[in-house]
Amino acid sequence: MPKVSVIMSTYNNANFLPKAIKSVLLQSFFDFEFIIINDNSTDNTEDTIKNFSDERIVYLKNEENKGLIFNLNKGLEIARGEYIARIDSDDCWSDKDKLQKQVNFLEQNPDFALVGTWAQVYDKDGIKKYQIKYFSDFDQIKKKILFKNCFVHSSVVFRKNCAKECGGYNVEEKYIEDYGLWLRMGEKYKLGNIAEICADYLHNESGETQKNNLQQIKNIFVLIKKHKNFYPYYFWAEIRWMIKYLIVLFGGLKMINKLKSI
Repeated sequence: MPKVSVIMSTYNNANFLPKAIKSVLLQSFFDFEFIIINDNSTDNTEDTIKNFSDERIVYLKNEENKGLIFNLNKGLEIARGEYIARIDSDDCWSDKDKLQKQVNFLEQNPDFALVGTWAQVYDKDGIKKYQIKYFSDFDQIKKKILFKNCFVHSSVVFRKNCAKECGGYNVEEKYIEDYGLWLRMGEKYKLGNIAEICADYLHNESGETQKNNLQQIKNIFVLIKKHKNFYPYYFWAEIRWMIKYLIVLFGGLKMINKLKSI
């Protein structure tokens, strides 16, 4: 049995896919399976994946497009590893020791269910924009997590049994499926980040999240309300999200992204 199951869902991302796959296969930690789910892509995604001959790759192709949440739960179901690592097909791991560091952390901290890392954000032309540096300590994360998702999805490694115990990814939490899972896991276990940049994250202005940012924020209102009795500062978090909603509503999303870069 592999120690880690790496899960990737991909749809029409053939241009970015080779870099993402290479960054996983070149990890210094070797004991993993790499589950790649092709969500019925119409580009040359399948050929791109099959160009890699590595026995750790488990390739699956959907007969019809199912969407990210379906594929992530499918990956969780077939995963054989004790730990789950996530990576999106347009992101990559910039540190070859990333998995090793996170496995070591979880082995040494059995009260933690999840550990992420910091990330470098870049655009589709490969230009670096800004860095994401979230809190490492769970007490600080707990205070801030209603204000923002404190984890880069493509950076996390978590315990499979804890994720399944908390219901996996919720189909009703579209565009925030990772955020919802972290909030549920954080009510039962500790969550943390390694304070090192180990992942590259693509900021794609034409991506699903950016195109559906208003709906994402609406879903966040519903989500954080569910968890207001466990995590502090719900009132202030709601105001923060309302301000962002109004800014995006009146066309300010590009301004927000520009301010992040500055």
